[in-house]
Amino acid sequence: MQEISVTNMVLLCISFFGLGLAVIAIQSTRKLSLRLIKSLELINSLHKLNETHEHQLKSLEQNQQKLNAEHKHEIALELKSAFAKLENDSMNKFKSEIETIKVEVDKLMAQIDELSQQDPAAKMYAKAHSLVASGASIEEIMDACDLPKAEVEVLIGFQKKARK
Repeated sequence: MQEISVTNMVLLCISFFGLGLAVIAIQSTRKLSLRLIKSLELINSLHKLNETHEHQLKSLEQNQQKLNAEHKHEIALELKSAFAKLENDSMNKFKSEIETIKVEVDKLMAQIDELSQQDPAAKMYAKAHSLVASGASIEEIMDACDLPKAEVEVLIGFQKKARK
């Protein structure tokens, strides 16, 4: 059995530390993705609400056509008022939801920036992650981030697995 040198042991520990940081970065990205998915779901529900309102408006317009000529003018005014109120309510709700989503996204972006600026090693791994995502070669990533080939290969493996 071959003994593990102190240097190799230190390199192994550093590799595990780097792997841990990469896992943390991936988890942070996953949380952001989940929040963005929630935001998209909110936008989709608002879209469905808008479609429902459009269907209601179409139904009201069809009813207007069925009424006799004497009541058309009066009903048209009521429809316009109802549509304006419906449109105003929808827009206010939509604007409120968008503002809430913007605030959440801004907070998340600030947290991401803060986390990436706190630890130099995290910056290095974040840069390596972005280079992997952009399709850079192993040698380019090793040169840009001062990472060993094995760590770069691990990062590339994570990226490939995440794409599936």
